[in-house]
Amino acid sequence: MKWLMHVKFKIMVVCLLSLILASCLQKKSVAKNVTITAAQIEMIATTVQEYCDTLVFFGTVYITSGDAVVYEANCGPQNMQYDIANTTESKYRIGSNTKAFAATMLMKMLKGKDLRTQTIGDYLPWFPKNQCADVSLHNLLTMSSGINNYSDNEDVYDNYGWRPFLYDQTLNLNGPEDFSNRFCTCTEQDEKPTFTPGSKYQYSNCNYYLVGNIIEQIAAGSQGDIDRNFWFENLLKEQILDPINMNDSGSFSAIGVYKNMTTGYISNQNPYLPLANGRPPLVGGPAPYENILKNPYSNPLVLYSAGDMYSTVTDMHKWDQALYTSKILDEAQKLVAFAPYSNTGNSTQCEYYGYGWFVTFIDPLQFGKVADCPSDPADANLRKYEKFLQYSGSYPYSWVTSFNRLVERDQSVMVFSNYVKTGLESDCIASEIRNIIFYSDKHREDKCQAILIDA
Repeated sequence: MKWLMHVKFKIMVVCLLSLILASCLQKKSVAKNVTITAAQIEMIATTVQEYCDTLVFFGTVYITSGDAVVYEANCGPQNMQYDIANTTESKYRIGSNTKAFAATMLMKMLKGKDLRTQTIGDYLPWFPKNQCADVSLHNLLTMSSGINNYSDNEDVYDNYGWRPFLYDQTLNLNGPEDFSNRFCTCTEQDEKPTFTPGSKYQYSNCNYYLVGNIIEQIAAGSQGDIDRNFWFENLLKEQILDPINMNDSGSFSAIGVYKNMTTGYISNQNPYLPLANGRPPLVGGPAPYENILKNPYSNPLVLYSAGDMYSTVTDMHKWDQALYTSKILDEAQKLVAFAPYSNTGNSTQCEYYGYGWFVTFIDPLQFGKVADCPSDPADANLRKYEKFLQYSGSYPYSWVTSFNRLVERDQSVMVFSNYVKTGLESDCIASEIRNIIFYSDKHREDKCQAILIDA
């Protein structure tokens, strides 16, 4: 009995230390004058116009400060065929920005539990009894599990994940469970993680696909052909979207009909286009879009809790503002969710992965000076830097949505696109806007300048 009490005490200490660390790293300390000035808005407008005029960006740019919208711009077609232009009401596939919603749902459903001690095997009875079953939920959320990325297998985008069809009746698995059982159980990596969980960062969509499986399992209390009320998309609506009136957001269905949904487009010169399984059309759109093709189809349920959501910039503003309140997560949960954990190894900036977010630290006084960024964020005084949260959610071959929360300023920068020429356009615009806000200068990178020169 004494040993059990000792173990419980150690777990409590770990939890307390984690919360203290998160609290220290979350404190606001460096952002001073957070007003976005008229001169900065003018620079932002000039930057956005350059990308729009050269036809390398179709989409919506939306900048907020608190409840206010300080800048918005739209360019390019929402749909070429019907000559409909993008607006702030346009719906975009937001890709991996879905992960922040999935992480939030899991935290809400397991409130009070230490996710460092909860494992995949605790929640998914069908998961093979191998070493990957012992991976913690914390490791899934922080991209440090050692479970390989299913997205590296191009075949998955055509053939798997459908509901409600059960691929193997003997296993009693529904579509998303069957998908994970095929691609996310380490069966092709010697039944074990590729590295010690928690020891490094490795991006893998399997992490968040399994999070979706766990969310459904907790809600339904069973596996297999569960009631659709317990499907991820409906739990998302019930737990997050409806409470904060995100009425133009949800999980995308290939057979759904959505008002103001953007059509996805890709340049016929995109180097990754030959890898597309969905067979894009052979000809482009009307002038001046002759070299732009409609998005090749792929099964959206393959993205599931790792990237299947759509939204508008106005709805994402609601999401941003709700995260400053206790409507979704309480203060302790937010400290944990927005803390840095896994160092991503980015050589150009100090970047970690949190619970569904990339957590980035910048020197507020000097552009280009990379912050001290040790593998263990506890080893550096990160409070002397300014922190922002961001994700560039991409859907294969068409949509890229850069969502940035400047959390020390209560500001957001959204650059949502439904056209991929190189795939870098949304991120280039977002980074230039951030630099204008942080340093009053756009500081355009060479790769971004090359996009405009080559247009």
